[in-house]
Amino acid sequence: MNPTNAQMRRAIGAAIVVMLAFALAACSRTSKTLSPAVEANPTWTGTVSHLFADRSSGTKPTGCTSCHHAGTTLPDWTDYDTVYAYRNNIYTRLSTSGDQMRGFAGPGEADLICNWILAGAPK
Repeated sequence: MNPTNAQMRRAIGAAIVVMLAFALAACSRTSKTLSPAVEANPTWTGTVSHLFADRSSGTKPTGCTSCHHAGTTLPDWTDYDTVYAYRNNIYTRLSTSGDQMRGFAGPGEADLICNWILAGAPK
């Protein structure tokens, strides 16, 4: 059974959308490694606070605190105690692959933060 032209166009269109999504994800950061280097057992002080920190370059915000900082209506995630209080909400948002908040994290960062929370969010 041969596919129709319409089926072929849909398949090609879907393939292009998937390729564009991967290309955009790959371009989201200049470095594809976590920075700073990840500790064996990540802590807030050693690794996670740096991932939450605003590392924006240009007009694209990166890092949670580019939006979540003092003076906004959002929780201030520069502070460990506030992040700890919101840890379940943060985990829920970052562990859901389709959630828009994952888009602000670099490769592996959302998973690292989720694992840190599951480990008890050590300071």
